[in-house]
Amino acid sequence: MSLLENFTEDLLEEAAIEILGELGYEYRFGPDIAYDGETPERKDYKEVILEDRVKDALFRINKEIPKSALNDAFRQIITFNSPSLVENNRYFHKLMVEGIEVSFKESGLIRTKKAYIIDFEHKDRNEFLVVNQFTIQGIENRRPDLILFINGLPLVVIELRS
Repeated sequence: MSLLENFTEDLLEEAAIEILGELGYEYRFGPDIAYDGETPERKDYKEVILEDRVKDALFRINKEIPKSALNDAFRQIITFNSPSLVENNRYFHKLMVEGIEVSFKESGLIRTKKAYIIDFEHKDRNEFLVVNQFTIQGIENRRPDLILFINGLPLVVIELRS
């Protein structure tokens, strides 16, 4: 048998995880971080954002902004007001790239600053994670082969085929 005949989707998934590991991605197995897994990071299978990782990133990247304002930034990340998926994606992209406007009191004055969820200038301040077999419950259940998270946000979904 040739290599191609023995090359399975599982081998491709393992190779992709290994390559991503070499690029600095931490690896987690989806069932382990599910709400009923060994080290849960989700409240249920409908949740796709890794809330604690997102909040940790906001606090790590925006140390000069009070926690209450960063909690407001988190609420803006997870709140979508439009019934249009396209509009919600544009809104989220703007928050991710341009920052999230937050207000807070400082020395008796109200200040407005931008909080960032991704540090584009200092790569080492970001957390890169690859998760395989991450079950998502919606209208239909899905379990993509790989999801790439940056600071707890699922930004890339990969379906592999042998």
